[in-house]
Amino acid sequence: MVDIGSIRSWQPGNGRVTTWTASPASRAAMARARTDQVPPSFQQAQHLRTAQIAKDLGREVPRLIMASWNVDGVCDVSAMTQAINLHIRRHDTYHCAFDVHEDGITRRTIDDPQRIEFLPAPMGFMQADEVRDHVLTATPNTLEWDCFTFGVIQKADHFTFYANIDHLHSDGSSAVVVHDDINLTYRELRRGLPASLPRTTGYRDFSAQQNLQVDSMTADSRPIKDWADFAASAEENWPGFPLPLGDTTEVCAGRVVTVELLNAAETHAFANACHLAGARFIGGVMACAALADHELTGADVFHGFTPSDSRSGNAQALSAGWYASIFPISIDIGDGSFGLMARAAQKSFDANKHLAAVPFKRAMDLSADQLGSASTNGVAMMVSLMDFRKTAGANASGLGIYIDMLSHGGINMWVTRNTDQTIVTVSYPDTAPALQSVEHYLGVLRSAFVGAIGPCRGLG
Repeated sequence: MVDIGSIRSWQPGNGRVTTWTASPASRAAMARARTDQVPPSFQQAQHLRTAQIAKDLGREVPRLIMASWNVDGVCDVSAMTQAINLHIRRHDTYHCAFDVHEDGITRRTIDDPQRIEFLPAPMGFMQADEVRDHVLTATPNTLEWDCFTFGVIQKADHFTFYANIDHLHSDGSSAVVVHDDINLTYRELRRGLPASLPRTTGYRDFSAQQNLQVDSMTADSRPIKDWADFAASAEENWPGFPLPLGDTTEVCAGRVVTVELLNAAETHAFANACHLAGARFIGGVMACAALADHELTGADVFHGFTPSDSRSGNAQALSAGWYASIFPISIDIGDGSFGLMARAAQKSFDANKHLAAVPFKRAMDLSADQLGSASTNGVAMMVSLMDFRKTAGANASGLGIYIDMLSHGGINMWVTRNTDQTIVTVSYPDTAPALQSVEHYLGVLRSAFVGAIGPCRGLG
């Protein structure tokens, strides 16, 4: 099982801590790096602008994605140093720094990744709470180049490794890429073998292609029209959390909760129910989100956002970076039957997935004249499915993916399918109304999932 939660829920144990951070020479090299004409990706640009605004206001925003796993034995610091540096030099998202100005964002790039070096530093023995505090505070902020750090916590017979990376350079799939890269490389080096990772492509090329594609679009382009149609139809029922969250305007603290939706048998039965309905697992997940929303609001149509991994091809599938982007889904509630809604959800998912290639904000900016107030609506709630059944190595090493306890004022919900259960993780603002609302919502959501599997219980 891949664990999902907050860094505060992470269980690193007590032990001797070693941390890897950028060397002074690497920081100096980045300070002198050439100006690069390739813009940041749209995801990165929005994240950087948000970080700059937050800095100006003296606030914090969600940013950290940490991958952690266990390795048997005593850490070979020399081999781990090589593994970390090979990972950083292999993925060019780490080779770039960004300067945010009033009139735009400038990229600076180190052309020779061999000039980048992360060095280990012993931090001494720490209790688990001290480790968590260290991880949350030791990684430089989004606006600094080296906003990614690594470390190990050495116990008697094994150590826990972590990679703490700003969202600027990472998404959920990247956490698995980081694990596969470093874990495999370290094990090969320990056996005296040369590191042998398959070829991958760079995130910088993705950013260049994305900007070229999107910049060529106008308000008359089909994807922009499709986004505009969604925004217009959803204006009165904009995707959002169906229960009160309280005043989130001044809240930057957040909470994260993870609960089980389905056990192993129920997960199998739910997959059968989706199949019988003519849908995949994601269609069933979105149908249950629609059912929960309908029960709580009475709305006849569910509008939602879900992310898609924009990686394409085998080489890009192994690339670290922020490739995830959202697209819209709409589901008619109809008679409220799971089968009909799962089919409708799957149809909407498949028809709209291509819109993930067009950033929401860009589409709304191009359509502002036609949409009026709808173009100012943000992404107040996101529903995602992560399927870790095929990440055998990650499951075997106890991979966990954790985020910081900060909030953007809305709701993020990740449904995770493992081999032995289905769980849901929700991040939400740290307000008393939000705590009560999320607890109530999760009860309604689980009822929707369990209700969907009724006819399929016991099917092999």
